[in-house]
Order: sequence, then structure tokens, then C-alpha cells
Amino acid sequence: MVIDRKIFFTLLTSATFSGVLVICTLAQNIRNEKISARTTNEPVALESVGYILREYENNLAIFRGESESPYKIIRVNLNLLSDYDREMLCEGIEADSESEINRIIEDLTS
Repeated sequence: MVIDRKIFFTLLTSATFSGVLVICTLAQNIRNEKISARTTNEPVALESVGYILREYENNLAIFRGESESPYKIIRVNLNLLSDYDREMLCEGIEADSESEINRIIEDLTS
């Protein structure tokens, strides 16, 4: 009788543990699928928009796509930039992503 109880509780414990593992694995798979579904759509949308960094009212401005109004204005004293950088900003510096634009801004302002 004592051995039967030990076997029963051992089986019950292992079944419970296995159930928890299965549930956690399924939840993780569902979460990963949701994340991959979100991230596969975003880069396509960002790449199609494009960004341009240029001078706007004596400040730096980020423009999205072909828009004539700035997406974001960054207050920077443009007189501190080199002549070459100011020329590039007049023409507009193109980038495919916002992270690339942020890197360019950091390079210009550091």
C-alpha cells in the first residue's frame, strides 16, 4: 500500500510537471509567432517610406518619403557644422530607416 502511494504521487508529480512544460512551450511558440508576424511587416513599410535629413528654418529636419513638411525637427546650431555638412544638408541626406537617420544626426552633431 505504501509503495502504491509513492508510485501514484511520483506519476502525478511527473504528469503535472510535463503538463506545465507543454503549456509553457505552447505559450512561448504563440508569443514568438506573434512577434515574427509583427516584425516581418514593419521593415517593408519603413523601407518604402524612406527618410531625408535636410536644413529647415535653420534647424535639422527629418522628412518622411516625399513629404514637404518635416516629420521631426531637431534644434541644432547649423553654423557649427562644416561647409561640406551644410552643403549635404541643403541637398538632403537620404536614408532607408530611422535608425540610419539617427546615426547620421549623431555623426553630424558630435
